[in-house]
Amino acid sequence: MRASGKKICRLYRRGAGPARRWSQRAAFFITLTALLLTHATARAATRRLVVLKFDGLPADMVDRFVRERDPRTGKSRLPWIEYLFYQRGTRIANFYVRGMSLSGPSWSLLDTGQHLQIKGNVEYDRLTLHAYDYLNFIPFYINYALDMRRVDMPGPETLDEIGIPLLIDAFPFEERYQSFQLYQRALRWTTLQRSLQNSFLGRSAREVIDEWTTGYETRNIVLNQLERELIDNLNNPRMRYLDYYTTEFDHAAHHNRDRETHLRALQEIDATVGHIWTAIERSPLASETALALVSDHGSNSDERVYSQGYNLVKLLGSAAGGGHHVITKRRLLLDYSIKGVYPLVPLITTTTEESYYLAKQSADYPTALLDFDGNERASIHLRDSDLNLLHILLQQLARKGLDPATRRSATDALFATINRRRAEWTGEAAQLKEELGALQRQIEKLEPIVQALPKKWSEEDRNTGRDKEAARVAVRLEMLKEDVRAYGEYLRTLDRLLALRREAFDPLRLKIEDLIPRRSMGWPNTIHQLQNYVVGLAPGGLALAPDGSLDMARSFIRLNYFSLLRGVKVRNNVQPGIDSHPVDFVAVRVPRESLVAALDRETMPDEDAIWLYGGDDRQALILARRDAAGQLWLRYLPVAQLKQDASGQVTFNRSEWRADLPLKLWEAQQLKTDGDRRGWLDGWHTELEWLRATHLTEYSNAIIGLHEQLARHEIGALALDQPGLSADERLLRRFRWRQRRLVEADLLILANNHWNFDVRGFNPGGNHGSFFRVSTHSTLLFAGGSATGIPRGRTVEEPYDSLSFIPTVLKLIGQLPDGKPSPELLERGFQPFPGRVIEELFDSPAAGDPVSDAGAAKSPQ
Repeated sequence: MRASGKKICRLYRRGAGPARRWSQRAAFFITLTALLLTHATARAATRRLVVLKFDGLPADMVDRFVRERDPRTGKSRLPWIEYLFYQRGTRIANFYVRGMSLSGPSWSLLDTGQHLQIKGNVEYDRLTLHAYDYLNFIPFYINYALDMRRVDMPGPETLDEIGIPLLIDAFPFEERYQSFQLYQRALRWTTLQRSLQNSFLGRSAREVIDEWTTGYETRNIVLNQLERELIDNLNNPRMRYLDYYTTEFDHAAHHNRDRETHLRALQEIDATVGHIWTAIERSPLASETALALVSDHGSNSDERVYSQGYNLVKLLGSAAGGGHHVITKRRLLLDYSIKGVYPLVPLITTTTEESYYLAKQSADYPTALLDFDGNERASIHLRDSDLNLLHILLQQLARKGLDPATRRSATDALFATINRRRAEWTGEAAQLKEELGALQRQIEKLEPIVQALPKKWSEEDRNTGRDKEAARVAVRLEMLKEDVRAYGEYLRTLDRLLALRREAFDPLRLKIEDLIPRRSMGWPNTIHQLQNYVVGLAPGGLALAPDGSLDMARSFIRLNYFSLLRGVKVRNNVQPGIDSHPVDFVAVRVPRESLVAALDRETMPDEDAIWLYGGDDRQALILARRDAAGQLWLRYLPVAQLKQDASGQVTFNRSEWRADLPLKLWEAQQLKTDGDRRGWLDGWHTELEWLRATHLTEYSNAIIGLHEQLARHEIGALALDQPGLSADERLLRRFRWRQRRLVEADLLILANNHWNFDVRGFNPGGNHGSFFRVSTHSTLLFAGGSATGIPRGRTVEEPYDSLSFIPTVLKLIGQLPDGKPSPELLERGFQPFPGRVIEELFDSPAAGDPVSDAGAAKSPQ
């Protein structure tokens, strides 16, 4: 269009008289209008988007079975996928999870196109122990039925609070159809009703009785109904977005590692693809419909290996692991516990008999939170080590028989600890109180609005989703009230602790529960605390130093959780080739300011670093900085013996490049670097350079993925410097940002290959959650009608990741002009997208592209 526009301008400038100038002007505007209309039509050629979401579908396995021939028919094992996407569509051969290969975070990336904010299938608020359970759909269904007290799944609720829309939000309510999924908005009870009707009604009594004797097949009744509804909605030309989601392959792969199970699950997916594509071809918008098939992660499955399990809950509960009462969101050993199938239990506490000082207090004082979802990874919150120290000192001071010298030194130690943390705790508490004040004022504004909402809604209101939007306001009001209550309770206890004064201190008259917050982890631990973590009183009790002060080293049992976790070793490993250490490495964020004395100007990052601990001499730092244009640059720095002192300063030794460092880059045969490997690895590189260099290695795009997982990414909708914000609006934004920080775990633990931490049953089949390529390599395929322009028979070898999905599909439907969200999207709250568009989907075929003749491809029908 640019060249045509220049030609029009040249014609317009050649004047030769008034009449000619008038005709030229008319021709100019007519031609310009035609060009603009043509351009707009080309961009809007895709009027409908259909997205098939298959949880855990590995790209390599799909490719293997597509290329494998069925000896009976001579066709592909997956004939519809081969026909539609390999012959008549575009395949992104190297598509990867950007963060961990974990469903909750991975689908959030795919559904938003924004940097990771939800970083686990379960997240815990450290101060209140509120659990964000993003995978548990049953409470959502039940609460939805009870006067619509919940309208959306927990994922959309969290993202709404921080102002990040979903892909589905790009379309009006009446123009979209969404299946049941993790990031689901609203619920259609009619789907559940019709699924039961279609399964049992219309069948003879004999058929129903016969099936009763062998067991009813209920596994797919909802999925079958969702497929029917999607197909029915394809006949409605107003429908612009439709999706279909299933976890069936993921569940099959977790529990079975055999080829036959995987193939059967894939063939069910292939049949679904065929049903939906056949319906698309018969629909009114067939030529203008784009179909995308996408998965959130792969699966680490090997027929030769039984995935081994390690029980982190048991470790943490043991005396060697700290004697913790451990909270989880999933019950242990599910098959042996009736309560394990009860989905409404908010938190599950595993009480230890080996607690050093909290025997029979697990209900009030759990000291560890564990999220083992994702199997190949786990995250741990530990209670603030200083709260443990204070708790133990208060217990000892409450003893009537404590000798005066020890009582005096213990009291001094108690107040020294409080005073050391006073400024930090006072500052955080003051800010949180300001924020809760803004929340309370927001509650007062919303209450009359909610009270005035209609009790009944018209059919038009329901069809346009106005009843759902109103219900979301009511839900938000209840969530605000709960936040004020829960954080307020924590603050009141902290205030009483900070109000203690040495001169009026009488521990015999105090109650510990009035001073140490119950069911709270407190603020996050530093690396120094995690390397010197207080778990209990020393066997000899409180000991005095020669100067009469409390000997802090001899008085308390301390653990280094980095060496503890990495040092775990099993003795009953019966599978050859499987490492006897369940833990590969531990990852934590390192505050930038703590590195000032340890790094020179050339190496100093712009933001917090990420420390990978694989042993005292097997460590690395991932450093990040941005250039003037905002582009991210990353560097991998081998280190050893990293420590943080009590003042917060970090020291370490620089290490040489060698084999067996975290992520195993040095020895990776698939690492692609220009020239000298050592020289390349020693430098700063953009994330695209890292992706191209590492994506075929064992750990794939882990450099980028670890940064995505552990870094704090800015949220446009929570920016505090936006002009025109009121004081309360700034406080509300600051509070939401605080909540995202409070769910950050102390420790991210990555399992060695073919180990998993799923204490519910230790999945023997394939697992995921790591940064291994086998788990991060996802599936992304495109096909479409003739007007969509999607290339046929194209394979894209360039690597892309999760952040590319949303901008690519939005460009397909004409909602990303000039690479930015359209005015319509901006009005709906969308922000610019950080990911690259997959431009190969929009280019004309280049020389050498494997483009098939569409006429030669035969439908599997």
